[in-house]
Amino acid sequence: MEPAARPDPASDAEAHAVSDGLTAADARARLDFLAELGYGFLESGQTGGQTERELRACGRSLGLSRMEFNSTGRLVLLEAALPDGGSVSLSGAARALDLIDCTRAKALSDLAAEVTGEVASGDAGRSAAREPRPSRTAQRALLEAASAEVRRLRDTATPWWAVALGMTMLAFCISMQVGVTWRAWVSAAVVQLVSSMVGAGIARARPPRLFAVAVQSSAAGAFATLLVQLGFVDPVGAAAAIAVNWLLLLPLPQMIGAVADAIEADFLSALTRVASVGMAALGIFIGGAVTFTLGELLGMEHPRLDSLPSFPWYLVLVFSALGAVANAFANGGRLPLVLPAAALGLLTAAGSQVLLHAVGLPALWASSIAAVLLGVLSSAISTHTGYPQPVLALMGVTGALLPGIPVFFGILQEMGEGSGLSYFGEAAAICLGIGTGAALGVYLASLFRLTGRAR
Repeated sequence: MEPAARPDPASDAEAHAVSDGLTAADARARLDFLAELGYGFLESGQTGGQTERELRACGRSLGLSRMEFNSTGRLVLLEAALPDGGSVSLSGAARALDLIDCTRAKALSDLAAEVTGEVASGDAGRSAAREPRPSRTAQRALLEAASAEVRRLRDTATPWWAVALGMTMLAFCISMQVGVTWRAWVSAAVVQLVSSMVGAGIARARPPRLFAVAVQSSAAGAFATLLVQLGFVDPVGAAAAIAVNWLLLLPLPQMIGAVADAIEADFLSALTRVASVGMAALGIFIGGAVTFTLGELLGMEHPRLDSLPSFPWYLVLVFSALGAVANAFANGGRLPLVLPAAALGLLTAAGSQVLLHAVGLPALWASSIAAVLLGVLSSAISTHTGYPQPVLALMGVTGALLPGIPVFFGILQEMGEGSGLSYFGEAAAICLGIGTGAALGVYLASLFRLTGRAR
């Protein structure tokens, strides 16, 4: 960010350090910046607890040593105590909690470091050089410019076509891990592309999430059915394509965030995220009802699959890494995120494969334990790259841990006039285990950091 033009510090008779005491105007300028930053973090994939830690650190750097922060769902409340015993408070709300944008999240983190560094360290640097300290007016101008820059970043979004292409590549990689045939892989990619385009088309109407997901899942199911009718793919391949699309429609980051919020005793935020997941699941249920009814009306052949084709473990690792990279691009990532995302996908998949095949653990336990590894790794990479940990964890989850096979078998059962509830229940348990494992990994990483500092 290019700071706005600021007055010469020497021309302001009130020039003195922030630590000498803040006026109400000084505190409000800082709270305005921190509030905008908090909204931006929540809208970019951060949990309430992680946003609180970021803002408290920034507040201390800006001279707000007695600042209170509360985040409940989308609501944010900030309050700062003044030296004269008074206080300044500010409240507002983020636009949404189910959005993720890697580049925006990184830009907000960099901006926060730049602004707090200039406000907090600029004084000391000028004092050491025996130059006048920056005036309060100049600092307020800097903070106002920074707040405007945060608002601009909040208004930016990844182009829909970039999201669609990233999700299409991700669907292809996930379907390859499920197995079946190359026609199913292509079908999964095309069905996901259609679903993404439908989502982009209805986005202008701003429909509730329930209806948006219902329309997208119905469109995906209808198009997969069309591919069967055209003879491009068999019903088994269509079921695999539908399973991948439905998994990608679920806001899995919300599940991880809900567990993290619950662990930090922020139960209202956790319930908000769980409700978001529930609405998406209900929308997928509606889309499933439409899909299965359409198949019956067309007399589509019931799918049969005696055994699931196995995929070599080394190819699973390759496509897990590619899937993580595809998800990075789908969520606003750029080239600097490619290597971290690929590493997370590869290492998480390696851990999962060892637990599944070498140790012989069930999928639920293998995915949950691999998610612990993912939480530790994503925390470590976040510290070195500046990308938020939830954003990095999402790359590993979508690349290596999505429960595609249980959902696939559940759809096969439903299309064959059976009951797939047990498989869908297994998939839900795996998702919950992934969220819990990732949150545990983050907690362990924080303990490692504290232990290292103590030494």
